[in-house]
Amino acid sequence: MTNIPALVPTTVIEPSEDEIATMIAEEAQFGAAPEVRAAAARLLEVGFTVRETARRLDLRASTVWRWAQDPGLQSAIASGHTRRRAILGQRLESAAETALDALIDVVSDPDVTPRDRVKAAEAVLDRCGITPEVANAAGTAAVTVDIDFDERLARIVAAGTAGTT
Repeated sequence: MTNIPALVPTTVIEPSEDEIATMIAEEAQFGAAPEVRAAAARLLEVGFTVRETARRLDLRASTVWRWAQDPGLQSAIASGHTRRRAILGQRLESAAETALDALIDVVSDPDVTPRDRVKAAEAVLDRCGITPEVANAAGTAAVTVDIDFDERLARIVAAGTAGTT
């Protein structure tokens, strides 16, 4: 028997007479205004969404969506998508560098508990592709880390130091 996903009922709310009148008036007012369309195209091209473009131009989103059917605006939208992806990619790279710096700070801080330093070190190694309990492609032994070892060693050193004073 094939799993058929359950259909989710949706309710479509018809626009009110006022909304329809506003749409028609807006279309008549801005439909022949090439400078407004050109402004929309520029905003879309630099990466603004259709909704944000409409908000900035004080238009209904439906008007900009209708204009988006034009091939000129479709290319602007495509350029905007590419630009937005590049910006988001740069922001993600920056965030990744900040996160890595934070992990390195934890690994390097002698005031952090040994367990937390080891966990941070594991996270760094994991992100580098060196993961615990996973054999490499050559089939050699996996990297393993005994988290408790570092704590036990710290306790032994602390106990030895306490006994000598």
